[in-house]
Amino acid sequence: MHRVDSPGSVNGLFQNGNPVVGQQATQLLADWFNDVQENLAKVVEDAGLELEKGNWDLLRDAIVLMIAGVVGDGAGAVPTTLTITGAGLATGGGDLTTNRVITVPKASTSDVAAGTDDTKAITPAALVGGIGGRVLAATGYATFLGGVILQWTTALANANSSTTVTLPTTFPNQCVFADFSGGSVLTNAEDNDPVVIGRSASAITVFSARNDNVSGAVFAIGF
Repeated sequence: MHRVDSPGSVNGLFQNGNPVVGQQATQLLADWFNDVQENLAKVVEDAGLELEKGNWDLLRDAIVLMIAGVVGDGAGAVPTTLTITGAGLATGGGDLTTNRVITVPKASTSDVAAGTDDTKAITPAALVGGIGGRVLAATGYATFLGGVILQWTTALANANSSTTVTLPTTFPNQCVFADFSGGSVLTNAEDNDPVVIGRSASAITVFSARNDNVSGAVFAIGF
């Protein structure tokens, strides 16, 4: 469809013309009338109606049918009896008579930490917060899903004595494994390298039979 563009039209509009000022009236050419006619006829026919001379209601009826189709009462429309409802983790929805909302519940950090709720989605923020604390440094620790905690630090094992090494963080329950890595190859039995002889949730005890202080790394696992 197009606005009239025949001689005498101005900016797509019809003009009556004015002989006093020499303004030409808009010429009525077939191409514009045919364009308008076929656009209107298409609305009627696409609505499933037949053109009928003298019927002034056809265009209105066609528009009413098409609008009814949008809300589910016309041919080819989406029936409003269909529904969209939640499944799995999603809840909400309903029939298509109005706008509907589907909601996916979000797990909190405490939900992640508890590890028992199977009805919520986990976001990256909740995952990091729910797993637990962490310090990624030379002396630090990391908490994993399920509550397992790995810890590491450096320590100095004193010569011919026991040394208590405080862990970077206290295990909530217990330390199940700890090791001290440091020393050198010696043949004298009394010069055995440092060894872990005790552990608690917050510290380990290292005994060294060496005659000199020994620097090393401590690694612990617990929960």
